[in-house]
Amino acid sequence: MNAMPLRIGVSGATGYVGAVITRTLRNAGHTVIAFVRRPGTNDRFFELGRAPDRAALADLDVFIHGAWDMRLSSAAEVSATNVEGSLRLLDALEAAGVPRLIFISSMSAYPGCRSVYGQAKLRVEQRVAELDGLIVRPGLVYGDEPGGMTGALATLAQRFPLVPMVGRGDFVLYPCHEDDLGALLCYCCEQKHMTVSHLLTAAQSRGMPFRDIVSALAGRRVHYLPLPWKLLWLILRTIEALGIRPRTKSDSLLGLVYCDPAPDFGPLRTTGIPFRML
Repeated sequence: MNAMPLRIGVSGATGYVGAVITRTLRNAGHTVIAFVRRPGTNDRFFELGRAPDRAALADLDVFIHGAWDMRLSSAAEVSATNVEGSLRLLDALEAAGVPRLIFISSMSAYPGCRSVYGQAKLRVEQRVAELDGLIVRPGLVYGDEPGGMTGALATLAQRFPLVPMVGRGDFVLYPCHEDDLGALLCYCCEQKHMTVSHLLTAAQSRGMPFRDIVSALAGRRVHYLPLPWKLLWLILRTIEALGIRPRTKSDSLLGLVYCDPAPDFGPLRTTGIPFRML
């Protein structure tokens, strides 16, 4: 356990990644205050778009911002809720004098990215950098019982003998084991003086074709039915235009196909936190 336990606020603590981070920090002996829409006994209320008051933040040593409303599709909705809501939170953190800020971004965010999700994350990253905060871009997060997109992929690949594949599945992604991500966030919270870059890419440094990742998650050889990704994108866009919210969004498909083509793992190596291969 760290010699000086910290009080760490975490937004998005009930999501898959947020829960991983929260569990790791608590196991390391830190006090974690979850900022959530339905607070329990030791939690505090937080909803994107409504910044918490200064008193709710004043006793924190670190704040990890991971909340993001993934139900939203249009650029206008994402901007109004996720971006503007995050910026209001960052202003509140600055006013409260919280010593350290960590923002959970994504490898879908990089200069020139095409997805609305990646572009929105980039806008928040810019403000975090201005506040001297730390930006962490996880890759495709997985574990023994993965959640989110990874969990959906694993379930699909395990249940069906023939799995639809986005194109040939040869676009490269970078897996990130949940325990390694948790260890990195714990390290970043505990460092009194961060000597690393303000931007950390959190994933294994050797990318894998998407089809190989799906096979690894399934734990068996998988047979694929290749489908043109642009056709899949068009189908999802059509469904969304009808007011239906599909489990996989058209914008998420863009983020998969157009992941960061040249991630920089140099800053991650300076932390000494290893990221295992899938």
